[in-house]
Amino acid sequence: MRKNKDTEIRFEETTKELKGKSYDVGELYLGKKKIGEILVYTPKDFQVFIGEDNCGSAKSMDDALELFIRQWNLQD
Repeated sequence: MRKNKDTEIRFEETTKELKGKSYDVGELYLGKKKIGEILVYTPKDFQVFIGEDNCGSAKSMDDALELFIRQWNLQD
């Protein structure tokens, strides 16, 4: 019988400079590998990225995380 391994998923908050402006960014990691980002453009505009692909936008961080998980599951 095969044992299930625990997978660590981390969320780290940083800032990123784009076109001369600084934005808050949430980076998502699977183990040590960065798998995506959520950029906060405005308090009600969160852009979700998996790799370099823009997967859509959301109006809250919770909605953005849910969108990320749905898109990640489709790609995996």
